[in-house]
Amino acid sequence: MKKGLIGISNKVRENKEKIRIWSESFKRYVPNGEVVLIAANTTEDDILACQELGITYHIVEVGDTWFINNNRLIHTAEFLKSTDIELFMVTDVFDVIFQNDPFQKFDTENYDFFISGEGVLMNEEPWNSDVMNKCFPGEIEYCRGTEIVCSGVMGGKRDSLIPILMRMYDMCINANEDHNIRDQAALIIMVSKNEIERMKIFNLNDGWAMHCAAAGPTQFFDGWGLRNRITHRYGGVPQMIEGVVYTHENHKYDIVHQFNRIPEWHTQLIQTYV
Repeated sequence: MKKGLIGISNKVRENKEKIRIWSESFKRYVPNGEVVLIAANTTEDDILACQELGITYHIVEVGDTWFINNNRLIHTAEFLKSTDIELFMVTDVFDVIFQNDPFQKFDTENYDFFISGEGVLMNEEPWNSDVMNKCFPGEIEYCRGTEIVCSGVMGGKRDSLIPILMRMYDMCINANEDHNIRDQAALIIMVSKNEIERMKIFNLNDGWAMHCAAAGPTQFFDGWGLRNRITHRYGGVPQMIEGVVYTHENHKYDIVHQFNRIPEWHTQLIQTYV
């Protein structure tokens, strides 16, 4: 299968170094994979930056970038319709780094869509609960006991990703407009209602993706009680050892997301690429 990585950015020139870490860490472990940047509201200098990075770029207009998290869904789906790449990672750009091949754990015989849990339930984490209450108030009770899954790191077969992304986009544009970031809440609802067939959800002990906002030592980790909840549920919390992030059982994560929220982790993780 042809493999690819896709994400969105505006102000490409300004964010070139963040994009480079995302793209180069992927190419390090998937050397034959293609990196595609949805380049939003581009200038000529932004296009030149993409060429300097050696990545494929797809130019789109997103209008108000305040809603770029929601609008990226439809632009990504439209690109996927036009490509022959069969297996994709669809991720955030500025805060995702790869430590291994993200496709190696994919069982494509039995699953078409791959995501990961953050280690805590909806009713245990205030930010996601707030978004759900504001944007999808009718769904909060149904989702309260669901483990949070992250829309910033998704993977799967192109033909399965397209309808999922389009459904998420439709939910986002029809939600209450009380919060600008709605894509993750939409995904959580879809998961809670079993709308997605042949889906694999990796947990924190599987070593696929680790999301630092909930499972790393941020300012909320102890204040919100997340460390204790994750330890109780999974037996321990992710850890950094000599510049690499591992599960508590010393299995290296393929993907580290939101690493820029932990300054000491950020510094160590990007050393190879600076």
